[in-house]
Amino acid sequence: MWDMKKNNGINVSFIIFIFVISFLYRFSIPYFYPAALRADEVFQTLEPAHRLLTGHGVTTWEWQAGIRNWLFPDMIAGVWRVTDALGLGHSPLWIQGILCVLSLGLVAVFMALGAIVAGRTGLVACGLVGALWPDLVLGASRTTTEVLGGNLLALGTLLGVVAHALPSAGAFTVSWRRSYDVALYGAAAFFIGCGAGLRFQLMPAGLLALAWMAWWLRRRPAVVALMAVASALPVAGYGLVDLHTSGTFFGSVFRNVHANIGQNIAATYGMAPFYFYIVDLLGRWQVSFAIVAFFFLRGCRQFPMPSAVAGIIILSHSVIGHKEPSFIYGAIPLLLAVAAMRFGEWMDHVPVLRPGHWAMMGLAIMSLSGFVQQNYLARIRNSNALIHLQQVAARQKDLCGLAFPVRGEWAHTGGYSYFSRRDVPIYFADDGPSLAALSGSYNYIITYGRAWSSPPEDSAIACRREFCLFRVAPACTAPPDYDQFSQGMTIYESRIHQGIGKL
Repeated sequence: MWDMKKNNGINVSFIIFIFVISFLYRFSIPYFYPAALRADEVFQTLEPAHRLLTGHGVTTWEWQAGIRNWLFPDMIAGVWRVTDALGLGHSPLWIQGILCVLSLGLVAVFMALGAIVAGRTGLVACGLVGALWPDLVLGASRTTTEVLGGNLLALGTLLGVVAHALPSAGAFTVSWRRSYDVALYGAAAFFIGCGAGLRFQLMPAGLLALAWMAWWLRRRPAVVALMAVASALPVAGYGLVDLHTSGTFFGSVFRNVHANIGQNIAATYGMAPFYFYIVDLLGRWQVSFAIVAFFFLRGCRQFPMPSAVAGIIILSHSVIGHKEPSFIYGAIPLLLAVAAMRFGEWMDHVPVLRPGHWAMMGLAIMSLSGFVQQNYLARIRNSNALIHLQQVAARQKDLCGLAFPVRGEWAHTGGYSYFSRRDVPIYFADDGPSLAALSGSYNYIITYGRAWSSPPEDSAIACRREFCLFRVAPACTAPPDYDQFSQGMTIYESRIHQGIGKL
């Protein structure tokens, strides 16, 4: 199964090149296309962190109901305190940049597994997939707990595979096994605990990965005990944060289950059939889906542990009525790793000269990832109009209030998080009367450009898609209200999702 005999001469410069390209590619997405593919990226993490930092931030019903844990927002606020102290502001880019750096851990384990399985050919194949596949690139900078938790869980799972594979591949001595692989298994368990704690819905997959590694180590109970402690520590940390903030150990988890299952609030956001995730991946990857599925299925028997963990993530989320594509993100790196390892093995046995191997792999992987990337970039461009216009508004020196009469599109705004230098009150309106009630509170407005009947003195500053930024007054005459957006949005959402009003 594992063969290290072909690893002599692995090019260190290629590994460095992969890391550099991976980071630049990942960071370029939020830098050039600031957008939230899901509203949770802003309103479940950045906004509560911004409120901790400045006292201003949009508070959604989830935070009002106490179904979210404060640990991740508190960590974000801590980073922003440092960047503020350095005079760098508190832009989301600082958080996204750190997440992009952390995501390189996945790229590293992709390359390690490729090298173990198929030497230089496997390293190139898995390295290119880890560096370039669009889901991994876009997921690197996403601030939702399901994506970050999924990355951490996948990193821990694959790191466990590396720890198991290296000694059996014959690359290291028994003394190495008795020392350094303990650290690998401990780190793997820690990352799994971080991911499952951050996103408790990943707990079944995390427990399966830990149980599988414990079976590998059944004759080494001390290492199993270390793994148990390493995985339990971060999970306990999340529980203690809940205890501190709400008075109940894991209180946010209990309230989340009560709200979304007991009161069935999740169903008001839409229900999807059991096969939703397979159809969604097929629609996003198209022809690439068939190729990934082919090599994944060929690799399942050879690499059963990451395959089974990926399957548990998909299956456990498929039985839940409300589905979002990001819910199963943690399965994506595992699916790709198994497929890439099997692809690397296959390429290593193709009767072509060695340089031809790498050229064929590079062309195939870049073509497939580029094809999928086009679909993703189109979605990002369609999602970033309001945040882009908000950034334009933030640069207006006379801005004293910004109104968003955009109804349900509020979820695509940047809240207060995209005011990285100074806070300006933002206002929500869903109809004419609610906007008129805010008269004097704002002097700029972002709304539907073609539908806005602007008087002659209004001036359009910028437009993107169907939205435009208008300057409607020279100054604000009403006192600022930093909580109006939260209040107006909550009233609007409670009319659409009836269960929210009962919390």
